[in-house]
Amino acid sequence: MPTAQAEEGALAGCRVLEISHLAAAVAGKVLADLGADVVKIEPRGGEPARTAEPAHVDGGGQRHGLNFLAFNLGKRSVTLDLDSEAGREILARLARTADIVLVDWERIGDPAEADRLREICTRDNPALVWCEIWPYGRGEHESTLATELTLQAQGGHLNLNGEIDRPPVRISAPVATAQSGAEAASAALMAYYHAVRTGEGQRVDVSVQACVVWTLLNTTMTWQCLAVDEVRGGSVKKERGNTFFTRLVWPCRDGFIQFGPVGGGGGAVREQSYATLVDWMRQEGHYRPILEAHDWNGQGRFDIPQQAYDEVTEAIGDFIRTRTLAELIEHGMKRRILLAPVYSIPQLLAAEQLVARNFFRRVEDDRRDATALHPGPFAVLSRTPLAAPRPAPVTGADTVRVLAELGFTGDDIDRLAAAEAV
Repeated sequence: MPTAQAEEGALAGCRVLEISHLAAAVAGKVLADLGADVVKIEPRGGEPARTAEPAHVDGGGQRHGLNFLAFNLGKRSVTLDLDSEAGREILARLARTADIVLVDWERIGDPAEADRLREICTRDNPALVWCEIWPYGRGEHESTLATELTLQAQGGHLNLNGEIDRPPVRISAPVATAQSGAEAASAALMAYYHAVRTGEGQRVDVSVQACVVWTLLNTTMTWQCLAVDEVRGGSVKKERGNTFFTRLVWPCRDGFIQFGPVGGGGGAVREQSYATLVDWMRQEGHYRPILEAHDWNGQGRFDIPQQAYDEVTEAIGDFIRTRTLAELIEHGMKRRILLAPVYSIPQLLAAEQLVARNFFRRVEDDRRDATALHPGPFAVLSRTPLAAPRPAPVTGADTVRVLAELGFTGDDIDRLAAAEAV
């Protein structure tokens, strides 16, 4: 539908309403990047995510949630009391102009409330896509309480993170919630495509727990292919259902790399990677007979004793510790050795390929006394490039303008504001 948004993008002309905390905000950020006009609907004073930890404190002592700042770039903000008759009237008018509505459980709280809002939004717009995100989806467990910790656990992440002889650990970032937002954006776009073709809207039901399961990749395939559960491990683990332990994270002179040289199978590519590593070690005077004592990546790898794996790990580790991260990356790329850097945040920001591509983009936010580097576009589209980032909106900054777009006059706006204040 036509909007007042000036930028052109793949979703130019698409209007999205967002009632969110974090999960739906991530979904809205993806659609805003693609050029959609994303209108956040917030309560008076702003949504709670605006001040949630972790937070930036500006020069005036005001708190700004970092997740809010990161995942609300390029959006507009309208403040409405959705419990008031005036607020519901405006929501219904907004929904008539919208293509997609995004909501999440952290903001809505009650499935019955979500159904009430959906009925208001879809009453006069049968082509509307209503996309909602709940910890376990709608249905039997739709009212079950959840946190980022429990969702990572029940999605399977905790079972894989941490050393085997200690309790599992959660990933510090809210990856479960964020992943559900990204999946919701994809699902909403599929439903939107269907609506454009047929005029038929749909309700999109997203489960955070199910989204986490889909991120486990080869872990789920290990069971499907071998009927073996992968065992939790940190830098040393039983890779891909192996019966033996091998090291995967290696310390070097100034950091760490991820590298699986032996014991993982992987076919000819991995065998070639290991042979190239051995040649490099030989050239540098670090060769030891244990490096070629067994067919480490062949069919017989399960018959090699753990002591031998420990010995070859020691030999490889002694060599890697003599090299810098930059050397390992350079030689890995030139010699086609299957290794990757484990960057710290400063190393990531200074990574040569990301700097050369101008990947990180600086966003100046004068209203919050903040300047931040944000990741660049997640896709490079030649005809409809992703929108340049704009700071997250101030609470209610676009209320008057959006209401005017809906045909409300100044007197109407004053009347509605008075009605909401009662």
